[in-house]
Amino acid sequence: MAAEPGTPPPLHVAVYDVEPYGGRDRDGLFTGASVDLWRRVAEDRHWRYELTLVSRMDDVLSGLERHTYDVGIGAITITPERLARVDFSYPTHRSGAAAVFAKRTDAASAFYDYGAAAGEVGLLIVAILVLLAVIGVLMWWFERSRAKDSTSEAASAVTSWHEGVYWAVVTMTTVGYGDKTPKTHLGRGLAVVWMVGSLVLVSLLTTNLIARITVSRVEGMVANRTSDLTGKRLGAVSASSGAEYLDGQHLAYQRFENLPDALNAVASGKLDGVVNSIGALQYLARTRFTDAIAPPHGVLAPAYMAFALPMDSVLKRPLDRALTIVSASPEWRSVEDTYFGP
Repeated sequence: MAAEPGTPPPLHVAVYDVEPYGGRDRDGLFTGASVDLWRRVAEDRHWRYELTLVSRMDDVLSGLERHTYDVGIGAITITPERLARVDFSYPTHRSGAAAVFAKRTDAASAFYDYGAAAGEVGLLIVAILVLLAVIGVLMWWFERSRAKDSTSEAASAVTSWHEGVYWAVVTMTTVGYGDKTPKTHLGRGLAVVWMVGSLVLVSLLTTNLIARITVSRVEGMVANRTSDLTGKRLGAVSASSGAEYLDGQHLAYQRFENLPDALNAVASGKLDGVVNSIGALQYLARTRFTDAIAPPHGVLAPAYMAFALPMDSVLKRPLDRALTIVSASPEWRSVEDTYFGP
């Protein structure tokens, strides 16, 4: 139906295509948290509008600069780089740059973690091996006189240095075969010292290995600082808040056209992690990549999302007023929980 004379034209709204903020469902209908919020705001202001799905952030920003679009909605984080190009409304969602990594649960990963941990405590392992050799040789030195005895006890005595090392290993591991035992007072005294000392060494080695494996597992899935990303193969969506964060930290990364493609690269082992807005990462890790990607833990850089506007837009003041009212309502908070959880 034709609009009445004097009726303003509908607003052109760009929907940035990132779940769960904006997109289309299987029936072709626009859906997402930002789309639902915009519909409530437009209803409050009695605005008519047309939605256009845009797949690239740079196209959204360029369209706003050229006034092709009146508003940009979706997973649009407020960043200094974007503030130089467009204006923003009152914040619509709490956000921030975060990182996700592949889940590490298979046997190969466990062996890798164990090997890496063993490498970190290599000095302790070398020290234990040296002690084993020293104690074995000392036991043979103390017990060597029994090698010449013809009694039945001589068969179980330590009669060579390699038997001494064998005895030290058996004693340290608490196996206690009893086929080789000290016969002299000096040998038995050394055995007591080694039994107590080996308990301390084994417990020290075990706790160090467990602690380093635990840290490796946690650090493999948690990134709260830039240093947690150093040395990792990273990916980010072009012109996204994650890409801007990595650019600001001077970290190398691979660019992708969309977030699912980037996460697929992590799931297949081509990348170690992806940096993006935390809400989008949480949603996709929970819905599409639940078996392959661990949810984000922690935020690298807290931020807010908002509706983007051309500079000096006349919509800013009424839009801010409507957003303040709508986003504070209990009804909207319950809707938002359906996307991001309570």
